[in-house]
Amino acid sequence: MSSQPLLPDMKLRYEALAGRLPDLARTAPVTLCGMSACIDARLDMSSIGPLLEAQEPPEAAALARLLLERAASGVGGEVRVDWPEGPAWLTERLAPRTALGGVGPQAGWVLATLGAAALVNLEDRSAHMLAHLPPRLLLAEAGEAVRADGVIPHGERRPDIFIFEYTAGVPVGPVVPARSSRIIVRFGDPGLDRDEAFEALSERAAATAGAGLVAGFNGVPPAELGGETARIFALTRRWQAAGLRTVHLEMSGFADPTSRDTVLAAARGAVSSIGMSLSEFDDLAGPWSGSVAFGRALAALGERLECGRVCVHADHWAASATLGDPGTEHEALMTGCLVASARSAAGVPVMPHGVPEGARFHPSPFEPGERLGRWHLVSCPSPYLAQPATTLGLGDSFTGGCLLILGAAASRAAMPVRRSA
Repeated sequence: MSSQPLLPDMKLRYEALAGRLPDLARTAPVTLCGMSACIDARLDMSSIGPLLEAQEPPEAAALARLLLERAASGVGGEVRVDWPEGPAWLTERLAPRTALGGVGPQAGWVLATLGAAALVNLEDRSAHMLAHLPPRLLLAEAGEAVRADGVIPHGERRPDIFIFEYTAGVPVGPVVPARSSRIIVRFGDPGLDRDEAFEALSERAAATAGAGLVAGFNGVPPAELGGETARIFALTRRWQAAGLRTVHLEMSGFADPTSRDTVLAAARGAVSSIGMSLSEFDDLAGPWSGSVAFGRALAALGERLECGRVCVHADHWAASATLGDPGTEHEALMTGCLVASARSAAGVPVMPHGVPEGARFHPSPFEPGERLGRWHLVSCPSPYLAQPATTLGLGDSFTGGCLLILGAAASRAAMPVRRSA
C-alpha cells in the first residue's frame, strides 16, 4: 500500500486525543504489569564494525551473518544465540547503551510517563536494575505498592538482553535496510520473574485494577514452560475471579511453534485479550490475503482462546477483533499508536503532544462498523515515521496505551450506579 499525505481529519483526531490523554492517565486505575524484566543493551547496527569484521571466534561471525540477513530482509524479532561468552565479547568491543527492557516493565514505563499507576512484577532488585527504573513505577514491597525510587537494592543481577537496531536507508556494512526495526538477541533463557510480593499484592489489587498484562514466555526454557504457564495463568484466573475484566497476553517471537502453542493452550480462558505484532500473527495464523481473510483469522483466534479481543500491531496500522464496545476499542488502538509514535520520534517514552513531525498515514484494514458474526472488526492508521529515533519498545508502548483505555473503560463499567429513590 502506498503512503498517503498526513490526513487532516486523522491529524485532528490524534491531536484531540493527545489533549485528553493527561486526564485519562491521571484518573485511570492501576495496571498490573508482568511477568519478565531485563536490562536491554542497545547497539546501533551502523556502528558495529568490530562484530561485522570479526572472523574469530566463529560465534561472532555467525551472529554477524544472522544480523545482516535479517536487516537485509527487514526482519526484526527475537532470537536465541548459543554463545555464553557473547555478552562479554560484545560489551568489551561495542560499548552498548543500556535501558529498561521486558514487555511488562516497558508498558509500565510508558504508563508512568503518562502519569498513570503501574505495578510491575520484578524479581531483580539489584542496583543495576533499579538504576534504570522510572521513579514513579510501582513495586510490591512488604504488602504495599511503593515507588521504585524508594526501594533499597538487593539480590542478584540478571543478564542483559542485547538489542541491535537498524534504520531504513542507513548502511549496515554492505546492507542498506529498506525498513527500520530491531533484532533482540538473548544468550540464554532467563525465564520469568518470581516476585511473590507482586503476586500477593496483585491479587488484592485486582478488584479495583484496570488491566493486567502478562508476557515473556518466549524466554522460558522449554522444560520449564509447562510449570510456568500453569503458575502464571493460575494467577490470571485469580485476577479474573477477583473482578479484573481486562487480562492481556502479549505474545513474542518463539524459537519453535511447539512452545508458542503450549502457551496458547494454557492461556485458553485465562485471559480476555491477546496481542502480537503482524509478523507474529502471520507465523501463528498462516497465509492470508485481504481484509476479509484477516478478520476471519483474528476472530478464529479469539474463539480458539475463548477471549474477547485479538489485537495486531503493524508498522502502519493497528487492528482488532473484539466482542467489546468498538468505540472504546478504536480509542484504545489510537492511544496505543499515539504513544508508540511519540516514543519512536523521541527515542524514549514521552507524553504525546500531537502527531510527530514528518509522520504519514497509510490505509488500515477495516472500514468503520465492519462485523464478522458477533465480532467487531476495528482498525486505525498509525502516525508512521520511516526513520524513527528508535524502534525499541514500540510494541510494548502500544500495548501500554491500549491497556490504559481498556482498563479505564472496564473500571467505569464495573462501577455501581447510584439510582434515585
